[in-house]
Amino acid sequence: MTPIHSVRPVRLAGRRCVLREWADEDLPAMHALLTEPRVLDRVLDERAPSRDEIRAALSGWREEAGGEPRPAYRLAAVAHDGAGPAHPASRADRAPALLGLGTLTVESVPHRRGEIGYVVHPDHWGRGLGTEIAGLLLDLAFGAVGLHRVEATTRPDHAASRRVLEKVGMRYEGISRDHLLVRGSWWDSVRYAILATDR
Repeated sequence: MTPIHSVRPVRLAGRRCVLREWADEDLPAMHALLTEPRVLDRVLDERAPSRDEIRAALSGWREEAGGEPRPAYRLAAVAHDGAGPAHPASRADRAPALLGLGTLTVESVPHRRGEIGYVVHPDHWGRGLGTEIAGLLLDLAFGAVGLHRVEATTRPDHAASRRVLEKVGMRYEGISRDHLLVRGSWWDSVRYAILATDR
């Protein structure tokens, strides 16, 4: 059986963005992203997180990343140098803009199965960043980590996210009814998956 590999640190460069490990300096930008009303409407959080909660999450993610095998890759999506309009500036005194985040979770080591998720800042919606982030996560999953199957879910009414998953080659596998209880309402989830052999 092919083993699962842990990758540390992660830095994946795409055409417009780079996925990398979170740094303490990312806290203000992450807080702004996760408290943005259009983002909060789409994520599973019961309410907008405080700065202290995000600080604790970043600390927890760093600790989690040390697990063996690494159970999750929670990564910042930042503007790539030379990315044009999506990147306002990349000078020594200014960190690249936070464009979103991406997550790869190893759901089952014996079955080499994982799940991806992503959030793109609304200021960058419609520019292909979700597709790029999802594609980089799949490259990590099927490449260095060595997964066989990767899954993703989204809301049935989230047409943009469904297009992202289809563009990266994931196949529709059905709907899980009343899959998640979010802010007092049951949400259905549309399920997608891709196999290493599909690529």
